[in-house]
Amino acid sequence: MAKKICAFGMDGFVVPMMKKFAAEGCLPNFERMLKAGTVNQTAPSFPVWTPTNWATLSTGAHTGTHGVSRWHVEVEPGKRINSFDGRASNAERIWNALERAGLKGVAVHYPAAAPSGVKTGFVVDGFGHPGYASTDYEIAACQAYTTREDVATVEMDHDGTAVRRAQQSIMPIPPLTSAEGWDNLPPSRSAPLESTIEVHARIGGDVNTFHLLVLDSHGNGYDRVQICSRKDGSSRITEAELGQWSEWAIEAFRIDGREQRASVRFKLMELDPNGEHLKLYRSQVTYADGFTYPDDLAPDLISRFGPYQEHASMTPYTSGMTDFDTALEECEYQGIWVADVANYMLHERDCSFFICHWHLYDYLNHIHLNDVDPACPGYTPENADEAMDYFRRAYQVGDRILGRIWEAADAETYVGTLGDHGAFPDIRIANIRKFLHERGFTVLTNGAEGVEQDEVLEKDIDWEKTQAYLKDDKGFDIFINAEPGPEFDKIERELLLALRTWVDEEVGGTPVAIALPKRDAYLLGQWGDQCGDVVFAWDHGYVSGYYGQWKRIVGGGTVGAPEVFGAHHGGFLPTQNDLSSSFGSMLLAGPDIKKGYERPAETLGYIHAADVVPTFCHLLGVLPPAQSQGAIAYDLLEGHEMVRQRES
Repeated sequence: MAKKICAFGMDGFVVPMMKKFAAEGCLPNFERMLKAGTVNQTAPSFPVWTPTNWATLSTGAHTGTHGVSRWHVEVEPGKRINSFDGRASNAERIWNALERAGLKGVAVHYPAAAPSGVKTGFVVDGFGHPGYASTDYEIAACQAYTTREDVATVEMDHDGTAVRRAQQSIMPIPPLTSAEGWDNLPPSRSAPLESTIEVHARIGGDVNTFHLLVLDSHGNGYDRVQICSRKDGSSRITEAELGQWSEWAIEAFRIDGREQRASVRFKLMELDPNGEHLKLYRSQVTYADGFTYPDDLAPDLISRFGPYQEHASMTPYTSGMTDFDTALEECEYQGIWVADVANYMLHERDCSFFICHWHLYDYLNHIHLNDVDPACPGYTPENADEAMDYFRRAYQVGDRILGRIWEAADAETYVGTLGDHGAFPDIRIANIRKFLHERGFTVLTNGAEGVEQDEVLEKDIDWEKTQAYLKDDKGFDIFINAEPGPEFDKIERELLLALRTWVDEEVGGTPVAIALPKRDAYLLGQWGDQCGDVVFAWDHGYVSGYYGQWKRIVGGGTVGAPEVFGAHHGGFLPTQNDLSSSFGSMLLAGPDIKKGYERPAETLGYIHAADVVPTFCHLLGVLPPAQSQGAIAYDLLEGHEMVRQRES
C-alpha cells in the first residue's frame, strides 16, 4: 500500500498553547499526537509573515530563493503582484515534484497555489488569502443586517488586522412592516412581516436584492425568517429560525454585469417576538463553481460535503456583526469541510499528498493573545479567563478536525498539522518610516501624509533628496537611492549606524536587534531580486506596521507603547517562546515516526520551515522540488539518533 501524507495547515498555531489545553484533558486528539507522534516547534522563515512562510512550506526554499518576502512581489520593474498569486513564488512547489514522480497532490485554500503548474493534481481555491473582502472567489464579504438605526463599521487590512478602508459591517434595512403585495404567503399565526436586504457585489457595483418574510410559527411570537428572491413565498431560497443557521442556498448572483452561481447561508441573530426588530447575519457569498482545478472537482465536492466557504474568520465577532460563537461556528464549518475533502482526495481520489491553509488561530492571536499573556503590558487579569476560554474552544475545534482526519487514516497514512508561525503580544511599537524621515534618509514631498502611521507611500517621496526608503509594504528592508559606488557606500554606513544605535530612551532598549547590508543578509535568509540594500530585524518586544490596530504611539515619537495592545508576528526575531510563541509548528504521526518525540532544540536546534518539504518528500520516496534547500529531519524517524555526547 502506498504511503500518503495529510498536512493540515493551521495558521498561527501555538504549540505551548496546545500543550496547556491538552494537559487539561480537553484535546484528546492532540494528546494522542503528543503520545503517538512527534510534536515540534519550527523556526519560521524571516520575515515571519503568512505569505512568506506558506511559500517556504510548499517549496522547501528559503525566503531569498522563493522571493516571497513581502505581501507583494515585484516580478519586473514597476510591476508588483499579490504574494498570494501563484506567480509570486520563484521556486517549484511540492505538488510539482510529486507530479514528476507520478504522484498526485491536492492543495486547498493554500496561498499562491494557483496557477499551480500541475496537470494531474488538484487545487481548491489556490489564492488562500486570509484578509477580509479580498478573495478572487467572492461575490460579497460577510454582512449583518439590522432594522435598528445605529450601525457599526469594521476596518480591516489585507491580513485581517489593520485599517486600510472602512467596510460597513452592520447594514441598516427597512423596518419590519406588514407583508403587502406577496403571492403564495406561507402559514403564520401572526400577520407576516417584510423587509429587504441588498447584497452588494465586490466588483461591478451590482446590487442583488432579496426579500425577507418574518413569520410566527407557533403563536408565541415571530420566530423565523424566510429569504426570498422576490415577493412570492414560492421563491424562498432558505429560512432561519431564531438563533439558528439556515440551510445553504446556491443562487445566481450578479457581479460585474454577469451571473455567477454562489453559495450563501444566514443566521437569525435577533428577532423581537412582537416584530419590532430583526438582526440577520449573512455569510460570505462564495462561488459555487470555478474555484477548483480541474473545474469538475467543484460540483463533486459540493454534492458530497456542501458548499465551500472561502473566508471564515473572527471578523464577524470583532466587528460586532455576530457573537464569538457564530464566528467560531463558521471557522469550524470551513475546517471540517476541508478535513472531509482531505480524506476523500487521499482515500478515494488516489492522491498521495494533501496540504491546506486554515487561518483561525492567527485571527485569534491578533485579537486576544495580549489578553492571556502577562508578558503584555496591557494584560489585565480580569479579562484573562474569558479570553483564555476563547482559545480553549478554538483549539477544541482544531482537535475535532485532527480527529476527523485520524478516523479516516489507514496504517500507511501520515497524519499531521503545520503552522507557519505563532505570535507574541505587543510591548513596544516602532515607526521605521518616521525614523528614516526624522534622520533625513527619506524626504517627503509637500503635503505627504501617513508618516505618523508608518504608511509613507513611494509616490510621496522626494526622489531628488531621498537617500534611503522602504517600499509600499510592511517593511523589514531598506533600499538605497543611489547607484553602487562611493555615495552608495556612504549612505549604507550611515544607515547601518543609525539603525544599530537607535535607542528607546523610555525603557533603555534598542528597537533594532540586527541590521545588515545585503551582502551579509543571508544570515536572515535574505538574498535575490526582492532583497533590499539593508535588512533589519526588530528586537524582542518591538513590532511595526499595524497602526490601524494600535491607533498611535503614546506620546508620539518614533518608538513607544501602543494606545491599544494586540499581538503580532513579522519582522522581529522569531524566537520568543513561552505561553505565546513566534515559532511555527510541525506535528506528525505515522509509519516509522517516533512516538512521543520532540526534537531537543538545546542540542540539535530547531527544525526549520524549509526542512518540512524535503522531509515529506523523503517519506513519500520522491525527490524534493528543484529549488528546495532544507534538510531531511531524520531525527523524527525511528532508528535515527542524532544527539551525540562529547567524549571525555
